[in-house]
Amino acid sequence: MTLWEKYRASFQENASLTAFCIGKQDYSYHEFSEYISGCQQLLFKHLPEPTGQPVGVMCHDSIETFAAIFAIWFSGAHFVPINPQHPAFVNNEKIVQSGLRFILNSEITATAGELKAESFSTKGLKSNEPFIVSKATGRAYILFTSGSTGKPKGVPISETNLNAFIEGFLELYPDLASGDRFLQTYDLTSDAAFTGYLIPLLLGAAVFTIPAGGFKYLNIVKLLQEYQITWTQFTPSVLNYLRPHFKSIRANSLKHSHFGGEALPFELVSEWAGCVANAEISNIYGPTETTITCTIHRSAIENLGERVYNGIISIGKPIGEVKIRIIGDDFQELTAGEKGELCIGGQQVMPGYLSAPETDKNSFISFGDEAFYRSGDLVFSDDDGFLFFCGRIDDQLKINGYRIEPAEIELVVSELANGSKSKAFAFRNQTGTESIVVFIEGLDRDADRLKEALRDRLAPALVPEKIIGIRNFPLNANGKVDKTALFETYSSAIYE
Repeated sequence: MTLWEKYRASFQENASLTAFCIGKQDYSYHEFSEYISGCQQLLFKHLPEPTGQPVGVMCHDSIETFAAIFAIWFSGAHFVPINPQHPAFVNNEKIVQSGLRFILNSEITATAGELKAESFSTKGLKSNEPFIVSKATGRAYILFTSGSTGKPKGVPISETNLNAFIEGFLELYPDLASGDRFLQTYDLTSDAAFTGYLIPLLLGAAVFTIPAGGFKYLNIVKLLQEYQITWTQFTPSVLNYLRPHFKSIRANSLKHSHFGGEALPFELVSEWAGCVANAEISNIYGPTETTITCTIHRSAIENLGERVYNGIISIGKPIGEVKIRIIGDDFQELTAGEKGELCIGGQQVMPGYLSAPETDKNSFISFGDEAFYRSGDLVFSDDDGFLFFCGRIDDQLKINGYRIEPAEIELVVSELANGSKSKAFAFRNQTGTESIVVFIEGLDRDADRLKEALRDRLAPALVPEKIIGIRNFPLNANGKVDKTALFETYSSAIYE
């Protein structure tokens, strides 16, 4: 049985159960299937031979968006997510690279006429005719990541890659079942969003999306408590936005609280644990190129502090068939305790970028006859095989000949600033030399006094030249700290 046939079987078996709750409206698996059928018939009308073809979906918070994704998969085509909030220039680059001709769209968008692909409306489109599932296997989707050339890199993920992830994930969480309620918090153009609907829909569980309007992060709290959500995943930065409300949050129905996309501070998540007394905490890790998630660290609340390095929770061990190697500067494999670049192999790893042979050459390393993706992430493993994230190799700061890990500075700053979240970056100061700037959320003390305190805790090369207090860290569409926005907003304070 193919992956898509497994989904069809789930939809049929759980026809009367709730598949989605979107904008306070429930949709059963039977209704969802009708929307899928309507989208599939539209697709066949305009693309009679969809097998192996890319089809775009303008990703809105709508049942038609999710239906379009599955209609594409069931038809043997592959899905390319398009963000309606992105400029036409950005979306057109993805359209050209992926060879898109058609986009399925459930809402009228301002830039639709500027796109280099034809858009077809799926608004309210349903059919009582049963959908079909193609026997063809191949690509599942193409996502785009930032590229060093200034153009996004296309990451093609196959059905085999996706199936390997799903099997590995479900093997790790056998308790998940049709009675669970998953909260989908991510932008649907992010691979992190896939877990929030692919896993529950295979189980017959319900997916809850966050309604538009109001303050997104308070909407999360409301949904958690009102709908008795049992599974969540968000970035630590989102959790930090919720921090002021921790005293009033009691999500006792939550069984699984997942975090990913950024380093997970022990201090922050241990405070969160007081809000979710019955939950297990999972810290997940996975580059887009390795299909959503490739390592996971699970921890009961009472054991959260068992595997922590520099104040950061372990990213755990590989799931399913994922393989890992850690290499040094000479590309030789390192042993436990030695820091190096994390390389990832196995069935979840993409075959190569969409159209970037030179990038492929630099992004993979061979061990025997197997290619491993070079993540660019600095890690080490302990004697038990648990991995610890130490930062990005290319984020490593070099100041006056010293190699500096931002996490080392951020940990001490957090301790001296009453647990406030901080981020350290390099910048070129007025003298033309590289220096360090630290942004601190909710700084409640004088920056000069804090700098003096840091001199007592850090080597001179690690003491920042600039300390800037901010109200909140700006986040990008995927819930991560937006460095570009930080530097644009506080440029006068940085470069004065």
